[in-house]
Amino acid sequence: MRSGCQVADQIAELEIVGNIVPHLWYKNITFSSGKAHFVAITLLADIVYWYRPTMIRDESGMITGARTKFKGDMLQKSYQAFADTYGFTKRQVKDAIDFLVDQHLLIREFRTISSSSIILSNVMYVQPISENIKRVMEERCNVSELTSVCPPVTPERTSPSVPKENLSRHKKWGPEMDQGTYTESTSKNPSEKNEQQQRGNCPVTFFKENEFGRLGSYMQEKIKSWSERLSDSLVVEAMKRAVEQGKHYWSYVDAILVKWELLQVQDVNDEREKEKQVMVEKVVKNPSRRAGRKPVRTELLPDWFTEEGIVEAPDESLDEDFEVEKAKLMAELEAFRERGTSVVM
Repeated sequence: MRSGCQVADQIAELEIVGNIVPHLWYKNITFSSGKAHFVAITLLADIVYWYRPTMIRDESGMITGARTKFKGDMLQKSYQAFADTYGFTKRQVKDAIDFLVDQHLLIREFRTISSSSIILSNVMYVQPISENIKRVMEERCNVSELTSVCPPVTPERTSPSVPKENLSRHKKWGPEMDQGTYTESTSKNPSEKNEQQQRGNCPVTFFKENEFGRLGSYMQEKIKSWSERLSDSLVVEAMKRAVEQGKHYWSYVDAILVKWELLQVQDVNDEREKEKQVMVEKVVKNPSRRAGRKPVRTELLPDWFTEEGIVEAPDESLDEDFEVEKAKLMAELEAFRERGTSVVM
């Protein structure tokens, strides 16, 4: 079939695979101000794409079945994976996912995957709520009008086990970023040593053990917020810096974390490299000066001052004129005195 438009026919031949964004989403999925929430719309379109089944066809092209694009009962994807795919920041992704969950468009779960050789905690799973997705697609219904819907009961609600053939890869290098799977890997073997290491990497535990103050609900939210914006290890590292400086108060830690966020620090090693880079740039751009010191005056020494610092006597021939003038003045002074004596007598 041909449409009569050459370009339209050429576009029809393209196999376009990916996200589909219904136009009504830009009117229904909005902030309270009425502006479209583009980050939330983009992430929701991506999640819906993953939940659209893949059709299985036979040799003749007939559809014989369908399968999901992912394994398990829910799609597993991390904040960082979404950020890397669409160029958002991790904080933007976190806020958008929170928005979709609060507006009853998404279900989010954090699970722990364990096997005999590996433990992966805080693994994020997401699932769209189909009833509410249908409403914002087919009618003028703002997200503020949606209500909570119970998730469907599925036969498997437990996390899939990690394949044994992939254990060595995860153990050595951790989860691959392009797969967008695990949000955080905490330990390799469930032993007492690793449990102690986990406690040492927990910001809340470090806060308590090093007596940064009273840990109320407000401080817990602050620590949680920074852990999500950066990471647990960076929050602990900032508190370690404060302890080393003898400053056991959160404002000092908060200032360090703000600086690291501006530098877009990824982990502890990256922080050290960027700190070195900042120091080098300061030295290059602002060479050290003697702050607070006045410039030292330098004067040329007279020719008669030798390098050894010994003052040589001036040449006598240079003082002949001076001696002549001195003799004349003495003679005039003596004559003046004689005249004064004779007048008195």
